[in-house]
Amino acid sequence: MVSYEGIFFDGEAVDFIHSLEENRLERVNNILHCTFKYKPSDKEIFDDIVGKNFDIYIVGYGNDGMNSGFEVVLPSELMKYYINFDENNPDVIKIPHITASLSEGAKAVNTKNLIFKRLEKPIKITGRFGYWIKEDGKEFLSYEPYKRKNKR
Repeated sequence: MVSYEGIFFDGEAVDFIHSLEENRLERVNNILHCTFKYKPSDKEIFDDIVGKNFDIYIVGYGNDGMNSGFEVVLPSELMKYYINFDENNPDVIKIPHITASLSEGAKAVNTKNLIFKRLEKPIKITGRFGYWIKEDGKEFLSYEPYKRKNKR
């Protein structure tokens, strides 16, 4: 099952993003990503863009002592895929963001509530659209089209 989908960052991009953190918290998130949809339905799984690289821009930073993260701007071509609605207000779309680190007991979902301070200028980073999958007791990142199990 696809647990969530979005733009994922690896290697040097992860190190670079963490270098921008003004106040890193105890639990460092090393699976850096911008979630497009949590628990997508089959219709919300976007195999047409999976595995493709995209440039996005970091435009703000926020930290409230519980969550530390970055506001990002997605290219217009991706906005039709960004369906990350606020679970408390399903008519409101969440600000696209990356959770960088958390304090003990904090939840990554709350990064959306940060007040992001604008950076002096946007910073371009490149990520790849993928799926975080949980199947058969394993969790992994995939950049391949999702193989749906046939239901009878």
